[in-house]
Amino acid sequence: MDNYYYIIAGLPDLVPDFSAQQFSYSTLACHIKEHLSDKDRRLVDWLEFGFVPENLSSHFYREVSKSKNSFLAAYFAFDRNIRNAQTLFLAKKLSKDDKHYIIGIPDKEFDEYPKLIQILESQNVIEREYSLDRLKWEKISELATFHYFDITVILAFLAKGKIIHRWMDMDKASGAKLFEQFVQEVRGTFTGIKF
Repeated sequence: MDNYYYIIAGLPDLVPDFSAQQFSYSTLACHIKEHLSDKDRRLVDWLEFGFVPENLSSHFYREVSKSKNSFLAAYFAFDRNIRNAQTLFLAKKLSKDDKHYIIGIPDKEFDEYPKLIQILESQNVIEREYSLDRLKWEKISELATFHYFDITVILAFLAKGKIIHRWMDMDKASGAKLFEQFVQEVRGTFTGIKF
């Protein structure tokens, strides 16, 4: 039997226990995985595997696109689109041949493409990285819309946790800002529940 109600209802209790300096993705993920079925734990493994840059190959994107889990399939299709667009943008800027670096067929028709190109044109490296992660954050939120007590909520929660973890390692101030938003989003999901 799935424990979605139990796990999701417990998420707000987990988040406020971490200060921005003490946020630990691994502690959070470990707690959640303890309560998941083997099937759902494998979905989390797929998600985490896809957040390791060295794992992002044609094979990975092809296999995850076949996933029966719509969140994983859609999020990593979006991730591939972003990475291909970045590669095409950089190749054009450096007058390089891009065909050896893109994965699959580049899609310039995805909704976020114009916004992505605007982000890539920024000269400020930190601002550009932050904006890219904000774009991913927004996509995660969009993909979790109308999901309340299912594995999509948990996968979205962990995907955002991965983004926070990245910023805590790179830039404490930006990480703290994302963490605070994360707390507010989770609390807002459970209006009427006292913390």
